[in-house]
Amino acid sequence: MGGGIQLEGVTKVYPGDTKAVDALDLEIREGEFMVLVGPSGCGKSTVLRMIAGLEDVTEGAILIGGKDVTDLHPRERDIAMVFQNYALYPHMSVSDNLGFGLKLRRFTKAERERRVNDVARTLGLDALLARKPRALSGGQRQRVAMGRAMVREPAAFLMDEPLSNLDAKLRVSMRAELARLHERLATTTVYVTHDQIEAMTLGQRVAVLRDGILQQCDTPQNLFHHPANLFVAAFMGSPSMNLVQAELRGDRLRFAGFDLPLPPGSTVVGADREVVLGIRPTDFSDAATAAPSLPRMRVTAEVVEDLGAERQVIFGVDAPRVVTDATRAAADAASDEDGTLLADDQRALFCACLDARSRVAPGATVELAVDHAQFHFFEPQTGRVLGDRSRPADLVGV
Repeated sequence: MGGGIQLEGVTKVYPGDTKAVDALDLEIREGEFMVLVGPSGCGKSTVLRMIAGLEDVTEGAILIGGKDVTDLHPRERDIAMVFQNYALYPHMSVSDNLGFGLKLRRFTKAERERRVNDVARTLGLDALLARKPRALSGGQRQRVAMGRAMVREPAAFLMDEPLSNLDAKLRVSMRAELARLHERLATTTVYVTHDQIEAMTLGQRVAVLRDGILQQCDTPQNLFHHPANLFVAAFMGSPSMNLVQAELRGDRLRFAGFDLPLPPGSTVVGADREVVLGIRPTDFSDAATAAPSLPRMRVTAEVVEDLGAERQVIFGVDAPRVVTDATRAAADAASDEDGTLLADDQRALFCACLDARSRVAPGATVELAVDHAQFHFFEPQTGRVLGDRSRPADLVGV
């Protein structure tokens, strides 16, 4: 069948009028690695299962390679799935697991052996073909599961959190293998994960979902630097974006006792209003080594985490935390659960990522420089992005 995947107004409603996916329009280009990401229950796995034909579509249409497959049986869609659990046959060897699907489709023995051997070489499974799954490591089992999909030579791969059962170190290496594999095969891939780090490192484009609605679809870098709304801003990035209520007054920004200038040319200058201010942890630096033109903030370091390559400084500011439906959803989804730190402190807690050579110590007062050109502003009631940080041509939904 070949080609990309198009979702046109796709909606899924379960019994009891539960809408899991709401009028989703999404185009996955031929050969693209598209990641679907969002909190638990956002509809990402339901989207994948509808593409596969494992869930019926309530409204809308799904096209693969330009052909409407909305009502086709999964076997007729020319796709292959890789699941969270490896689902290998324990009594079969690696070779038989890889070739079993081809055997069911009545491929000749010679063709089965050719494809199995080709895939085994690609995935480094040559020496393991005679082993049973119980004799394999977790990473090897996941490679067999991917290999079983690859031998099909499908129009598209659909992957549902395939790395979530692996330990942290193995997930990192498997992410690299997946990226390298996609570069070699160039097969259209739709990858579901709740882990935004996986989304940022794997996806050529990333579709962020919340409550069944597409929030934004863009490259990882654009999602990070130009979020469409407060949810995307809070969800994408680790450590997460610092958020606080602030006031715009002329060319000044006031929050938590600080009074900072806006950068020259800022499109929010003169629009006196209440806003939610967002600052990425990486946009702070030690004032001692920063450009003198950057605004300064004097804060008290409450926690200092030395990560070797950088030091993360946690400090409170004299303003309440930003608590909205969007920030709660993002905090619930965050794998590191940033919001639980110092939970009895009701102030907004900030994180600054500083150079490893910074001498800041817990309890000390430190002067930080902040890159005000990178400030993000959001409308408090709707969460929409404001001002010069938006890129309307790349934004989808709210």
